[in-house]
Amino acid sequence: MSENQSQALSQIIEQITGDRVHEKKGGKFFFKIYLNSQMSETPIESLELGVRAYNSLKRAGYSTIGELAEAIASGTEISKIRNCGTKSCREIMEKLFLYQYSSLPQEKRAGYVKEVVELNAVRKKTS
Repeated sequence: MSENQSQALSQIIEQITGDRVHEKKGGKFFFKIYLNSQMSETPIESLELGVRAYNSLKRAGYSTIGELAEAIASGTEISKIRNCGTKSCREIMEKLFLYQYSSLPQEKRAGYVKEVVELNAVRKKTS
């Protein structure tokens, strides 16, 4: 993920809530994935992943965003995928979040980001 895209993620959240989701390098963040039929069939190439992250997913058998999202939702840890280290995992999750955010209607985006921030605040307190 380019620095600009990573900043875009942070800016989206900060603009709406004033909070930061990533407080430390490599920190995890959580979000709900709302799949629609279009997203389910969209190839993972649409996430515009870096070579290592993309190749890791392809080797693991993921070809659509729907397959990846369903695997994550069912508890598959992408960090267990061969050659998918911390940076690649973070990139995949950030790109998935940005893709989901951009596919939402404009009027639902602020609510979605607030939901993500609240989910992460709860997870941080319980960690």
